[in-house]
Amino acid sequence: MLIKEQSSWCFEDRVSPTKGRLILEVMDLYTDQQFIDIHLKNFLKLNIKRRDLNTNLPFIASPLSNSGEESSFIVLTVNLGDLNSYPKAMNPHNDLRHVKLELEYLNIKPGFKKKPFHIHWRNPTGYISTTRIDGPTQHEYSIVLPKGMKLDKTKSNPQLYYKLPNTVGELHLNVKYVEKIEGNEIYHLLINEKDYEEQFEILKNPDVIFYLTYSVSNKSIYIIFFPVFALMMLTFVSTLFIPALTQFLTANIVLTLNLIEFFSILIPQTIVLFPFTYYYIDSRRRDFEVPFNRFTESIILLSIIILLFNIILLSATYLKPFNILHMF
Repeated sequence: MLIKEQSSWCFEDRVSPTKGRLILEVMDLYTDQQFIDIHLKNFLKLNIKRRDLNTNLPFIASPLSNSGEESSFIVLTVNLGDLNSYPKAMNPHNDLRHVKLELEYLNIKPGFKKKPFHIHWRNPTGYISTTRIDGPTQHEYSIVLPKGMKLDKTKSNPQLYYKLPNTVGELHLNVKYVEKIEGNEIYHLLINEKDYEEQFEILKNPDVIFYLTYSVSNKSIYIIFFPVFALMMLTFVSTLFIPALTQFLTANIVLTLNLIEFFSILIPQTIVLFPFTYYYIDSRRRDFEVPFNRFTESIILLSIIILLFNIILLSATYLKPFNILHMF
């Protein structure tokens, strides 16, 4: 006999360099079997542990023989070891053993979707996530978001739906606690107390399927700072490039800036552009999610190229080391 009593879930979303979700499921089982079957799909880097002893358990994977939608599942036959080493289950199942397992794996098809462009979306960046949860569940969930991202603050976010053979419905979720660890925001969610009491039988139904849905956005500081400041930098470095290039290519046009004025523009450009570029690269290296990153990277690269041309043109005009260029 095998009874899945409950599970608790922690989801860690990852959107770059590729999309995925690290899932940690802590599963409470009542069983009298040494070998049990667990069904999973779309997973990598699976690790199964005995929770109380923090030891890895061996398992064998095999395809599910059934046809249809369920055929994409993989059957994991887990060896629990000596059942006498596990505590007895609570009444009315005290003839069984209480097994607490920890499953950690990477879901390679997390189901992230782009937000539809709609007037009600306050922040169009980010994504919408829907996660399927099979079987009885505890009343709490944890969501770890990518660095630089946050849950949208709306009344209907997040949402938890349930589905049974003859009924569907919704359980209200509340964000009860938020913590930040190394730049990641972790949201701890609880099912509304009233819903938990009234729908307790649904939470423990072995045939229930839950769908956890939530929308996520980039933080405003990253939306505004990087793209907007990159455009400002491009405008800043271009103010010197156009007249310098004109003087370099057309000997008859005299640049109105003298050497001191030239350097008074060039040096601030260098002082501002390179620290900004370093901060952007360092943020990406530390896995912070920057919206419109391709656009921002293109603008930064173009600004650096123009700045280098400014330096070359300045040197050719005043310091004369590149007069050889006029030979071509």
